[in-house]
Amino acid sequence: MDWEKASPELGELLAEASAPFSGVERRKMFGGVSLFLNGHMLGGIHGQKIVLRLAEEDRAAAERDAGMVPFEPTPGRSMKEYVVVPETIFRDPDALEEWLHLSVEFVSSLPPKEPKPKKSKTI
Repeated sequence: MDWEKASPELGELLAEASAPFSGVERRKMFGGVSLFLNGHMLGGIHGQKIVLRLAEEDRAAAERDAGMVPFEPTPGRSMKEYVVVPETIFRDPDALEEWLHLSVEFVSSLPPKEPKPKKSKTI
């Protein structure tokens, strides 16, 4: 399977949409933008897709009402709690903000991750 390069356009779109949410960090990951809160990933860009992490109830609503599907970085291997945001939603700033809000709300309910200790470099 060929790796699909992350869309810079979608990275910019997601970075802009996440700007109003305090505490959300933008990091480069897998060649694209990923969003983190309290050490937990809440979404990002994978190829030509925007993915968000949602609570179980919100994922069910997203799949039922918004046409979202579980995120599979490789076919047949879904990533728990993540869905793919359809273009009809990420091209609508209000709709994207609404789903981002749900993602931020869910991830902020998780206990903060402790940073991993930095490995010392030996020569």
